[in-house]
Amino acid sequence: MALQTCVCSEPGLRLDRFRKELRLLSSEHSGPRGHTLARNCEIGWNDGSLFRLRQALSNASGSPACALGRIAELVLCSQQRLRHRDYVGVLRNLETANALAPLASTCMERLVKENKAELASGLSQEELYDNFRNAVRVLGPLTMRDEEEEGEQKDFFQQPIPQEEWLQRVAERMDEEKVEKLRWRSRTHPESNVFFGVPPLRGAGAPKEPRDSATEDEVCGLQSKAPRRATAFSGPSRARQLSASGCVWLLENACIEDRKIILFGRESEAESLPRKLLACGEFGSFEFNAVELRHPAARHLYPRNSSEVDTLVIAGALASGTSLHNPFHLMHSTIPLVWQLHHPDYGLCIPRSELDIRLAFHSAFHARRQVHFWKAFSRHSNDMAQISDAEKPQRLVIPAQWRFWWGPLAEMPPLPLGADATAKCYPRVIFGRELLRTGLGGVVTPRVVTFYHRYLNAVFAQSREREGPATGRAFDAELKMYGAMGVNPPQRQDAASLSQIAPGGPMDLDYFTADGSKYLTQPPALLPLDKEEVVQVDDEAEVKWAQSTTKKALRNVNVLWVQRPKRASRWIANMEEILNWLQGFEHPRFSDLRVRVLVAHFERLHPAIQWHLARHADILVGVTGAAMAWGAFMHQNAVILDLFPPGSKFCNEGWGSNTVSHYGGLARLSGMQYTCMEHPAALHGSENPTSQQEALYLADREVKEKFGGFWHGQNVRLNMPKFQQVFLEAVAKVLPFLPPERTADH
Repeated sequence: MALQTCVCSEPGLRLDRFRKELRLLSSEHSGPRGHTLARNCEIGWNDGSLFRLRQALSNASGSPACALGRIAELVLCSQQRLRHRDYVGVLRNLETANALAPLASTCMERLVKENKAELASGLSQEELYDNFRNAVRVLGPLTMRDEEEEGEQKDFFQQPIPQEEWLQRVAERMDEEKVEKLRWRSRTHPESNVFFGVPPLRGAGAPKEPRDSATEDEVCGLQSKAPRRATAFSGPSRARQLSASGCVWLLENACIEDRKIILFGRESEAESLPRKLLACGEFGSFEFNAVELRHPAARHLYPRNSSEVDTLVIAGALASGTSLHNPFHLMHSTIPLVWQLHHPDYGLCIPRSELDIRLAFHSAFHARRQVHFWKAFSRHSNDMAQISDAEKPQRLVIPAQWRFWWGPLAEMPPLPLGADATAKCYPRVIFGRELLRTGLGGVVTPRVVTFYHRYLNAVFAQSREREGPATGRAFDAELKMYGAMGVNPPQRQDAASLSQIAPGGPMDLDYFTADGSKYLTQPPALLPLDKEEVVQVDDEAEVKWAQSTTKKALRNVNVLWVQRPKRASRWIANMEEILNWLQGFEHPRFSDLRVRVLVAHFERLHPAIQWHLARHADILVGVTGAAMAWGAFMHQNAVILDLFPPGSKFCNEGWGSNTVSHYGGLARLSGMQYTCMEHPAALHGSENPTSQQEALYLADREVKEKFGGFWHGQNVRLNMPKFQQVFLEAVAKVLPFLPPERTADH
């Protein structure tokens, strides 16, 4: 049967046939130009055909498999167009197939899981998007005028050429190299950029294919196996790249002085030593050029590292402020660094006790700014009595953040590069971090994220053994770390006190109960701030707890709702209406189900508490923002509901339809079920729109006039029928994956 007939039973059999024909059409050998499965290759591109096709498939019975059949046909059409030298036809067929991919996502996932056909490991959203993206890269540049063309307006925005001129230019400028790049490439193709499975980086450090044995992902270098011996700092500096990406370097016998890296070598050795390094990050890459070459004799002017630590890691490409306390951006550093330092594939295996960390920023201005704040922050570090009672609570916020995020990586907290009072030298300096990209590329795959969780558990277990039961006052751990954060040489001690944070520790409670939620209103769960600032946050409580009134509750679904404060914008205006509905929630299919809801302002909660809340949550809900990144710590197949105000252009509604967005991509890497929703804006002014059309107009005007064109400032009022429908779907999706302790009342 032809695929376009939408007879959707057993699609794997026809897809196996499709794969064989795809190989034939995309091969370089001359073969039959006809095709058997792709019969309807003529699509009107400007007459709304794509919209009508999507509508028809959405309404068709068994639409996911039906849409998959149409996608397969379009892929074959693209390669048939390539044989006829219709290069624009290649792009248009792939563009249509990519637009239909969200409709076929569930069918694609089922084929992969059931492994019905050879195609199950090939025709996926990832492979389809990779080939579509590749076609755009080949043909897209031809839509722009050349710089040397006469008559080109020298403006900031370059205007594309008319379509007729583009078609002519494609016909004239396509060569064999470009044609070869338009051929279909599978996931195993050497140049494939499919973003999970075969990684795009194939140098040292890139994670290999998943393995059968979990023992090959065991943590290495968690602690020293033998008494530590100081490594001699001597001889000239040496340098080599640790990964093909160029993002990570190993420098031997190097020093740091202020914000500079000092290497030692003669002029004849200068070519083998880098004078600038590539600092890679989520905001892009930049050249770190604060590298100086000095004569080997000058090394005697520099002291041996006073803390007796052999290795320094410099985490580069951070943005001032954003990457220091924002969980989404912090994970871009901590997850790849854990892989680099503690996975045997990478081979560094450096114990926490033998490591210093310094943070390098995008620009010298950002670096000076962070060093200034750091020195101001730590000026009383050696005498805690000098800090006033009013100042002390606010200063403990930073140690609390760094204790959680950086404590598992090193026993001593990191400093901004340039904060050291004197120069320090190390036998080994590791510069840079591999990339975590929630969209395309990067070394981080689901396997790397799983390893990160494995590493955290191992560090926490080790800390419990070393430290024993946590004792002392509520803030002792923060004070201890704060004392180690001074610019003077710190004492050798484990400043993290991770046993308090660990599962089973004092901070690990069932917060989704009335008693557990009360703990969140007290220190150390609630980070202390000045009383005046607490009043300014909101006139509502910091934490709200509620549960549905199901009489026979055998299964509990924990819903973690992140509510931003009013002053921070992206606030949900009808929260009371939502809570009232959830308290009376009864699932139409599951009468034994109870939902337990915790609504919290995350900005004041200890990061370790935020982590435990995510660990215990089954559904995470909130307006899009940094707090949604905590979904990466939820249990496998938990649900993330990401809410957006209108006009953001960052949300493609539907389950599994956002695999390369910020939090959709992070959910993909972490094994979560994700969807996003757009809801009406809650206007900041006094306007009272009388229709949906007027509300959209006023919201658009508010963004332009009040928020400078940025949608981030808009508050949200949830459309209740829309939210209720998606919430029911979320509950049904998470029920099969509830942890055992959530399946009985307790």
